[in-house]
Amino acid sequence: MHPILFYVGPFPVTAYGFMAAMGIIAGTAVVLREGKRLGYDVDTILDLALYMSVAGVVGSRLAYILLEWTWADFVAAPLAVFHVWEGGLSFFGALALCLVVAAWYAKRKRIRLTHLGDLLALGVAAGYPFGRIGCFLNGCCHGQVTTGWWGVSVPFDHVLRHPTQLYSAGFGILIFVVLWLSRKRKPFDGYLMMLYLVLYGAYRFVIDFWRVSPETGLAGLTTGQAFSLAVVLVSLLVLWMMKTRLPRG
Repeated sequence: MHPILFYVGPFPVTAYGFMAAMGIIAGTAVVLREGKRLGYDVDTILDLALYMSVAGVVGSRLAYILLEWTWADFVAAPLAVFHVWEGGLSFFGALALCLVVAAWYAKRKRIRLTHLGDLLALGVAAGYPFGRIGCFLNGCCHGQVTTGWWGVSVPFDHVLRHPTQLYSAGFGILIFVVLWLSRKRKPFDGYLMMLYLVLYGAYRFVIDFWRVSPETGLAGLTTGQAFSLAVVLVSLLVLWMMKTRLPRG
């Protein structure tokens, strides 16, 4: 684990913050490249990238606080709410608020949300692995105890645990490759967006068997698994509805 990468004078550059920034840059670069191919204006893409970056940080932090913090935590350190560079973000929260912002932006610019959503899905998928590498360096989102040789020690207890952050980064790369290879032969607009939600939800459901996550008390599911299952089922339903509306013949 390496929470602080280096210092700029007296100011620390955290691994989590640095990798999150790299993820935003990578995602924006992918959206710019694919957006140009699809005929999008560069300024439109850059404006949206800014909105989405802010929405991602705010949504992910808000969701994490609502799910993980107690009132006592807030009272003890209220300003820690803004310490996003230290970790403590929920990707589901980021997705939710980013979808809202994308819908608003699509309406404002008179762009089909399904077409824009496919483009954004590529960017989100490209940036995601960087964030998980940041989690690994920071020591958060750690896994359960393991006796395997690949186990890593986390700072707070020095016990070997599953490197679920690296598992997640690997899954993230695989999901991006699937989306990238599918982008030119998608059957309809909105397909990549829904496919990403299905693949992400499925991976997130599986990873929680090795990750330390709060449980819901429902059939032994963690909070992440419950959300993931809901995302997969709803996304599959939307995919089916989109497919049935395609013209026949």
